[in-house]
Amino acid sequence: MDWLTNLVSLLLFPLYYLTQPDSQYYWPTYVASGVAAVVLYMVVRRRWHLSFHAIKELLLPTKLLEHKSSKLDAKMFFAGLYYLALQVLLVGGTTVLTVSGTVAAMTRLFGPGPAPIGPSWIVTGLTMFLVFMAVEFGYWLAHFAMHKVPALWEFHKVHHSAEVLTPLTEWRQHPVELALFPILMSGAACLVQGPMVWAFGASAQVIDPMKANLLSMAFWYSILHLRHSQLPITATGWLGRIIQTPAHHQAHHSTDQRHYDTNMGYCLAFWDWVFGTLYVPRKGETFAFGLGHEDSALETVWGSILAPIGRFAVIVLKGLGIELKPAGKSREV
Repeated sequence: MDWLTNLVSLLLFPLYYLTQPDSQYYWPTYVASGVAAVVLYMVVRRRWHLSFHAIKELLLPTKLLEHKSSKLDAKMFFAGLYYLALQVLLVGGTTVLTVSGTVAAMTRLFGPGPAPIGPSWIVTGLTMFLVFMAVEFGYWLAHFAMHKVPALWEFHKVHHSAEVLTPLTEWRQHPVELALFPILMSGAACLVQGPMVWAFGASAQVIDPMKANLLSMAFWYSILHLRHSQLPITATGWLGRIIQTPAHHQAHHSTDQRHYDTNMGYCLAFWDWVFGTLYVPRKGETFAFGLGHEDSALETVWGSILAPIGRFAVIVLKGLGIELKPAGKSREV
């Protein structure tokens, strides 16, 4: 019966990532985001007593759960668990090699770093902040490339094909996208952390490269999973230029051309502000979601995985002077 035990273990292995506290997919992060949504709603609306049904309709409205787009999100969630397992191995190896490689390269170029200093809250705090900002920049850069490079947009289009937003829409992504984002995020982070470790020693090793930054985790346990919701939570003024609220990301998914290619940050709106891709939603503003046109190829799990590969190939071959007719429409970017 060992074969059966091994088979079950293999099938359930991806669920491992839902049980790890240093993962954005850790199941309590979903619960924490739900609690944050309920608290914000009660404070803003000054409603201090909500029934279970009211809470359920606030977080997971029936009309959204019954929508065909939400049903595909759920299917993509289960498919995504499996290629997430492969992604974690790839990204983890890249991260470890980048940190050690950066330190080794700097030692070879400049010699050993200064004598390591003892534990320091200043060095630890500064390193954590710089790594966090680097992760944010890596995410923004990957997201910008996904929108602006036509061949990559074919993969990212899968995510934008969602016509309603729920927390599971986060998983409506192509495997190529799920690899590109964290590779650039971890690479950017380690290119910052490497020099800090070289210069300050262990006091700058605030996190294991395989683990999460505490600042990112604070976001995970608050409003991360509300980004893909239709809750009218926004921030204006200077705060709207610093953080990504659910409304910021709703504008990002909007079919209105004024909102195309905006709000590409993860936790922060800062890099969008710096690079001119920021759109601060107005209070009460509503959005329609999706591609703005029908794309039947992206209405199934297998279509969402295979169609972008074919379309990517068409674009690449066209760049090489080989013309093929693509299946489906592409948004002009």
